Amino acid sequence: MHLLRTQPGGFVADDNIADLGQTPAELVILCSGDSSLALLAEAAQQLPEDYPSLRLANPMQVQNHASVDLYVDEVLRHAKVILISLHGGIGYWRYGIERLVALAERGVTLILVP
Repeated sequence: MHLLRTQPGGFVADDNIADLGQTPAELVILCSGDSSLALLAEAAQQLPEDYPSLRLANPMQVQNHASVDLYVDEVLRHAKVILISLHGGIGYWRYGIERLVALAERGVTLILVP
């Protein structure tokens, strides 16, 4: 995996802001493993219609601070529960984790798994 170098503050003027185009949901599962996400997406199709709304995403798709902020504002801040699994640890998505901890301090249930 290659990590992009950024300027202090995490935003480089010529970076594109990634918008995953998701709407809010009660449960958001973030996983850096695409095969795990594919398995979860397949299983989600079997859930009953009255199951809480669910969104799945790979946090590596929202790398720069502006992209993280957009995803937090449009999706994550509305969630009741956020589960995140980062292969390689929090260092790969430190700013995102900081934003999730801030949401947890405001009442969102945050579950971090290895």
